[in-house]
Amino acid sequence: MKNILLTVLFLLTIVAAVSAQKRVKKDQDSVKTPRDTSAKILNEVKINSRYYRRYNLNKSSATLKLNTPLLQLPQNIQEIDQSLIADQQAINVNESVTRNVSGTIRNNNADLYNSSVFMRGAQITPMRNGLDLSMIYAGPSPEDAAIISRVEFIKGPSSYINGLFDPAGSYNILTKQPMGSNTNQISFTTGSFNLYRVTADLDGNLDQHGKWQYRINAAGQKSKSFQQYNFNDKLVVDPVIKYNINDHSDISAEYLYQTQRFQQYFSTVFAPGGFASLPADFTINDPNKAPFKSIEHNGFLSYHNAFNQNWHLTVNAAYARDHLEGTYFFVSRYNAAQPDLIMRRATYERLNTDALAIQPYINGEFNTGAVHHQFLGGIDLNRKKFLSYSGSSDPTANQALYPLDAYHPVYGINFDANVRNGDLSTIATDQQSISYQAAYVQDELALFSNKLRVTLAARLTFSETGVQKSATKTSLGSTKNTALTPKVGISYSLTPDLSVYTLFDQTFTPQSGINTTNGEAFKPLRGENLEAGLKKDWMEGKWNTTISVYRIIRDHVKVSDPSTNIQTQLGQTLSSGIEFDLKGEIVKGLNTLINYAYTDSHISEEANAARVGLATPFRVKHIQNAWLNYIFPFAGIKGISVSAGYQLQVGRNGRYELQQLALAPVFRVDGGIGWSNARFTVNGMVNNILNRFNYGSAWITPSAATVGTYAYVPYPPREFRLNVGYKF
Repeated sequence: MKNILLTVLFLLTIVAAVSAQKRVKKDQDSVKTPRDTSAKILNEVKINSRYYRRYNLNKSSATLKLNTPLLQLPQNIQEIDQSLIADQQAINVNESVTRNVSGTIRNNNADLYNSSVFMRGAQITPMRNGLDLSMIYAGPSPEDAAIISRVEFIKGPSSYINGLFDPAGSYNILTKQPMGSNTNQISFTTGSFNLYRVTADLDGNLDQHGKWQYRINAAGQKSKSFQQYNFNDKLVVDPVIKYNINDHSDISAEYLYQTQRFQQYFSTVFAPGGFASLPADFTINDPNKAPFKSIEHNGFLSYHNAFNQNWHLTVNAAYARDHLEGTYFFVSRYNAAQPDLIMRRATYERLNTDALAIQPYINGEFNTGAVHHQFLGGIDLNRKKFLSYSGSSDPTANQALYPLDAYHPVYGINFDANVRNGDLSTIATDQQSISYQAAYVQDELALFSNKLRVTLAARLTFSETGVQKSATKTSLGSTKNTALTPKVGISYSLTPDLSVYTLFDQTFTPQSGINTTNGEAFKPLRGENLEAGLKKDWMEGKWNTTISVYRIIRDHVKVSDPSTNIQTQLGQTLSSGIEFDLKGEIVKGLNTLINYAYTDSHISEEANAARVGLATPFRVKHIQNAWLNYIFPFAGIKGISVSAGYQLQVGRNGRYELQQLALAPVFRVDGGIGWSNARFTVNGMVNNILNRFNYGSAWITPSAATVGTYAYVPYPPREFRLNVGYKF
């Protein structure tokens, strides 16, 4: 019934929009309409230049459904192009991509299988090509750099895209799409820790008229780790086929396959002597353990039809399924009598998690009198499922502990891997689901010759969550909710290259799982965001600055107690801060990125008064990053470039709000040198030049007190990489 209602609402929206276009046709003839730019929205532009880098992108991708330039939007959106990712030699989305946006960090506890990005005091939601493919518990797999066209960070709620995210924001991975350029590129990367990696990017036409286009991106990788015995072998294949039906409509299909093998999908170290007290290569792993395996299948379908230059219909759909299987070592006990012994347990885990997303929407432009409208309306259907077996939740699993002496470790032991065979639906210990259906409309009204822009939007959402004990098929709890979330934004152009904005937005996010304190299903997360900002383009848009301030309230945030592992919900948290971003070409050949963020995020209301005022998990008060890339503009050294940058994080909190930890700052300096011409590129990079011992995702286990085993995830020590590319 809900799906039918949403479909009717969507069809009524289309009828109303088309009717509005007809009613105001006379007005359109008499009022000067702002120049249409929709035909110039490109997912990707290939530019070969000695000096130009796309550090400053003035428009979002088409997958964000917006035609308005970023300068004029009442929201802070930061775009990261593939050229910047290539300059920094990142090989996946988990490697330093967050350094390019103010206030963003990662929880790197499960780097090899998951991307957990935090911003404005909370974890933000991942998207691919504008669709919500976030999964329950973990996933999707981290995107390989070979398939990334750009990464878009949407600060604050994004009800015009997917309204069920945390009010802190979301980020969108745009995969490479066919351009019909008939260009190909292959590259080879080698580096520290036995890194060997080959990528290919093939783009062209299947016929002489360019109606059929293709793009194939692939990556193969073998690498070891700075930690003993760990490794990461990976294969990624991402073919896309596009059919240009006519001059105003097209359809495309994409299939993304990713498979990985690794010893442990997290690099957590457990140390009795404090954070960063053991050598960087220390591991709780064992070489006798069989590798973990992860596989992801992800399919996209997209249809676009431009009825005319003003009205467009788009239908996007995607399905992603992740599978993870293996045994890992973990520590949840502390031996007070012999604190040097790390009490490991071997836990087998197997899971399937998937997400299905469908989004039809229409956007267009029309005038009513002197007011110009940019209209967006559509429906959003999404379903997520999670099915897993975990030995940590199975009382019949082997509870044996395998002590490891932190200072005299012995590896190559015999142990029970606790493997469980059989169909997953039969042996599963956990089964969860989330589904939601929503209808949304947004209208941006341009007044006074487009100097003032007012955005009005609303989203109606139906959601349902469920948890059941798989072995008995017994429901442990479910919840159904309906929510209407509004949005109001104002942007004003003080000059053609300077604008000020303010935004009020609300969010509603269903949460899976059971509150173990009362046995009830978790209440949905509700959020409210109020922010304001100033945006400025410099030197005709070659570089840009953005400064924003915000205040975010969250109700019913999920948290865990480190001493019992029990999940509960907080009453309310409050986040506030200031963010600054500068990016672009400052002078000829010098491309610069500088950002800073101050974040204050704490518990503001809670039944347990002792928690009020405590910092929220993974909060970092001060984050400051810089990156410079300079291409020498001299004929004698044509094509040579140098790069340098640093990352700084101060005032860090750990994984749990009940543990207010004083963690050491993160500081990393990187630098490199490169050369390129029309065919070849060579780029060498040294990361962590100072060889500083940095770490993240810290906590103390199992006690909430200061006595226990110190858990942390070390970042890599000094490492080098060399990339060689060839275009043909």
